Amino acid sequence: MTYEDEDGTIKLLPGYKFDPTDEVLVEFYLKRRVFAQRLPVQIIPDFDVFRTEPWYLPGGDGKIFNERKCFFYNTMGRDLENIDKRVAGSGQWRVIEKGKDVPIPENNEVIGKRNTLNFWKVQGACARRTKWVMHEFRLALVENPAKCSKCRWQIGLYTAFLQNKGAKKVMNVKQSNEKSSNT
Repeated sequence: MTYEDEDGTIKLLPGYKFDPTDEVLVEFYLKRRVFAQRLPVQIIPDFDVFRTEPWYLPGGDGKIFNERKCFFYNTMGRDLENIDKRVAGSGQWRVIEKGKDVPIPENNEVIGKRNTLNFWKVQGACARRTKWVMHEFRLALVENPAKCSKCRWQIGLYTAFLQNKGAKKVMNVKQSNEKSSNT
């Protein structure tokens, strides 16, 4: 199902589609990773998704993101000054939907939480919203993973992709900071 290319990146064989549901991502992949259980295939790599802009994430030259989502585990344990804005390269990821439940369909037990983030490119005093979107998945067992003492609980699973719709919005960074402090 997978192969390793010349730079060591694990890739799926041509024709194999990896498009799991939110429930599968949390229940099968994230939960197993947090509890140090083996996975049959290591498809999802470790990468600090807040280290760079989304178009520089490993796994493609930019155009690959138009075709599918890219998946990453982020094992970086950090105290976030502002949980709703996270600096990444020349911009920031901003939370646009927080704490959506990820239930198991059979019994509606909540097993995870999903945050939706949008990438804003910062240039001088202005920030411009891009079409890059990321979903952050965490196990529901931990209320605040950034302050959790055990590193394993800080593992998050992220999907990054280009959103096909949406108008560009430009905002002054000062206005943006005032707006977030009022809420």
